[in-house]
Amino acid sequence: MRLKSEKIVFNKPLELSDAVKALAALKEIVGVSEIKDNYLYVFVKENHDLYIETIPDIEVLWIADRLGVSDRQAVVCLMEYPGFWDSLKDLLYLCKINNFKRYSVFTKNDLMGTGNRTWEEYIGESEEDAREFYEHILLVDDIVSIIKMDDEEEEEY
Repeated sequence: MRLKSEKIVFNKPLELSDAVKALAALKEIVGVSEIKDNYLYVFVKENHDLYIETIPDIEVLWIADRLGVSDRQAVVCLMEYPGFWDSLKDLLYLCKINNFKRYSVFTKNDLMGTGNRTWEEYIGESEEDAREFYEHILLVDDIVSIIKMDDEEEEEY
């Protein structure tokens, strides 16, 4: 499998010769499994050392859709400003801008009383958004229901 240049983002602009060297190094060190369903964010240090971070396609496409930006811009957002989307949603929710609501997830483990995993709450526009977040981003596979917190519960925050 070959490297797809549209799925590789560098942390800074590179001269042509540096870009060729970086791509040649990437071909040698990046495994096939890392290429298939991931974007690559490459940190290029001053001494031309490379640090590679993989980001799943689903996460990049999800954040790109939510922010209305390109895939490459979403990669930069995720790597350079990792808490941006959550902070923005929290602020919009607290200021009652847009139609954001707070959601929680109820799983089979919760129903059976097994396990001690506590899932984070999700702030979003709909139950479908929350389900997509829990299933595809947090990888919760035993969802029984998505619970919208009512106004009384929301006022406690």
